[in-house]
Amino acid sequence: MHFANFVKIRLSPTSLLLVTIFGQTVIMGFAWGFTGGILYTGVLALPDHIVHLITKYPTELTLIVTLISTTLSIITSMFFTFAVKEALRHHLSGPTTLFKLRTAIALSRPTWVLRWRSLKLSVLTLVVYAVITFLNTSWSTLLLPTLVQWPVATSGTELDLGSVAFVNQLSTDLRATEANSVQAPAFETINVLTLLSGIAAVETQGGVQTNSMFSFNGVSYNQSTGGVLPAIEEYSGSSNPPGSNVGLAFAGGRVPVNTSFDWGHLERDAGTQGIGKNYTVTQQGVTANVSCQPIDRSQNSFVVVPDVVQGPNNTFFTWEAGVNCSGSLNLQLYFTAGNMSGQMDSASEGFLPVVVCPNPNTTTFNPYKFNVFMAGLYKYSFLPTTVCEVVPYLTTVNVTYNGGIISVERIDTSSGLTSSPNLPLSQYIATLMAYQAGANQGMTTNTIGDFLTAYGTSNVSVMYSELEDYWRGIAEFASTQLRSGYTASGVPSNMTRSTSGTMYITTYGWRSQAHTYILLLVVITLIWGATTLAAGYSLIQEKIHASDPSFDFSDPVDLIIAASGGRLESQLHHDDRNKVYNSEDITVRFEDVHDKLGRRTSKRLVTVVPDLPPKSADS
Repeated sequence: MHFANFVKIRLSPTSLLLVTIFGQTVIMGFAWGFTGGILYTGVLALPDHIVHLITKYPTELTLIVTLISTTLSIITSMFFTFAVKEALRHHLSGPTTLFKLRTAIALSRPTWVLRWRSLKLSVLTLVVYAVITFLNTSWSTLLLPTLVQWPVATSGTELDLGSVAFVNQLSTDLRATEANSVQAPAFETINVLTLLSGIAAVETQGGVQTNSMFSFNGVSYNQSTGGVLPAIEEYSGSSNPPGSNVGLAFAGGRVPVNTSFDWGHLERDAGTQGIGKNYTVTQQGVTANVSCQPIDRSQNSFVVVPDVVQGPNNTFFTWEAGVNCSGSLNLQLYFTAGNMSGQMDSASEGFLPVVVCPNPNTTTFNPYKFNVFMAGLYKYSFLPTTVCEVVPYLTTVNVTYNGGIISVERIDTSSGLTSSPNLPLSQYIATLMAYQAGANQGMTTNTIGDFLTAYGTSNVSVMYSELEDYWRGIAEFASTQLRSGYTASGVPSNMTRSTSGTMYITTYGWRSQAHTYILLLVVITLIWGATTLAAGYSLIQEKIHASDPSFDFSDPVDLIIAASGGRLESQLHHDDRNKVYNSEDITVRFEDVHDKLGRRTSKRLVTVVPDLPPKSADS
């Protein structure tokens, strides 16, 4: 049943054409509005409850979208073919060739015809056929939601370790008489963590690339903390209140986060979770340039002197490790045990003294850089006397929060750590390193010495590289621990700096793809334009002379009846035997057939004999 026949009882041809224009315009308006919404927002995300249904029933999603796309495609095609058919019915009221009639039938189906002698008409049918065929694909591409990453801007504040207010506060706290008693419990608590922070930061262990995780305060870092504090609430770690253990006394507990999300004009979507989320935030970090090399005894000296105390079953050593670094002195005491003969077993026991110089608790300490002296004895004798120069600095970093792990990537080399010559951050880092150096040494073994034994005794350059990563990791962890302690109690506004970043929500929806959507809109708009022009032409012609909507020239039955009623005859003449003949060039027209009462009953297709040129007098 044809569209016109289906509704002719209720609608006149004029009303039907107006409905066609209106319906096609509504559909095109939907396509433009939907696409415009996507292009305007950048990403159009579905609500979480729909996303959860999609992840649970992915096949059903494809089915539903395909049904909707097919329905829209059918309706759009139906409006188009009806408008074109009406326009061609009025156009075919006059004489035309059989090939043009064939072309009109092809355009109203739509399908395509090919005739080299009528290339323009053939191309027209091919274009219309391609556009209509592409229509269903266009709607499916436009409507099918896919996995998208929805970027949402973030902003916030964090503790600025380089601010004058913080520098003064930390300097005051470190100079306080009770500073050591305040720090000692925290250092004891994080003792193992400090060691692990250094080991985890070693990228190459024994010449093999590694990728270690380090955890502090319930937060997991990829290799090292980078001196940052989590800026995302769900990555902030421990929820236990730190109580009075804040500042220098901090060893763990809840640290508040001050980050907000800019949802823009999509505030109604605030809190969208999607399938997953990750974040990238630009923050302030702390790291250190560490360079390890053999001692230059023309500028420095490192002397280790034992004091032996004989016990009933073994020997106790009190070691005095003294360093003179360019005129600055420092001394570190160590305690080890040996056998009854007053010696340590070189095969199973070792001593690795470490001294930080200058002494971080003296006025000669250099806030710009300091040295770490090391020397291996007994089973650690593979490590020669070594000096590691440590130069801490503030830096800007990109911090990635993904899968519960924080990864830090430096994006500049330095932002001027030493904005004040009395900057106490280096002093704090050096103090933590000195404490850890003493904690690493046991009565018969040294933790870092055992690490070097396992991963680098045969290559001094490899050991130096591992030590550089180790001390850098501790410097970054010390900064994170310090930042946590002073953030836990709340950060005054004069100690803050801004942070910025992006939250990426993985969800289902539509992302702005300008080139793709423009192509789809061109197809839909072309169909709308052709439908509107064809329907408008029909409306104009309908006012001039009404057509017979009961006859459908594209219907094979109607066409056969009309052709048989017209008794088509050949236009070949007996004297035109040398003329190339093609039946599609025959000119025909549709005529009305009336009954005895003069009423129009049907159509017939008759040939139109072309006018012959007048004969000359000589013929």
